Amino acid sequence: MKQSAFIFDPNNAIEEVEVKVASEFVIKGEPITHVWRCFKSEDGKVQSGFWTCKGGSFFIPSHTSNEMCTILEGEATVEMENGITLDLKPNDVVFIPFGIKNIWHVPNYVRKSYMCSIPN
Repeated sequence: MKQSAFIFDPNNAIEEVEVKVASEFVIKGEPITHVWRCFKSEDGKVQSGFWTCKGGSFFIPSHTSNEMCTILEGEATVEMENGITLDLKPNDVVFIPFGIKNIWHVPNYVRKSYMCSIPN
């Protein structure tokens, strides 16, 4: 089935999920994330939408996709396992590769749009 064009907006999300980060991955605070998935391919390997996080730091042991995202509001610092640290602010566009370990530090709030591709 061919997808129709649509306004990319959380109000058009096909799925909405709020998740408290699992305690074993929390470094500081009580980070809560919220996802508004606006697109998902038929095979589920390409997804896009919006993501927010409220205050805290958490560890991602293996990034689950190749992700390109744009910071829309707030700020975050992301530490990559290869030693690179990214200080993200609105209008920054970042690529996070599949499988990389990283730590997100969100002092208050961050909102991003994302496009993810999940490898075979």
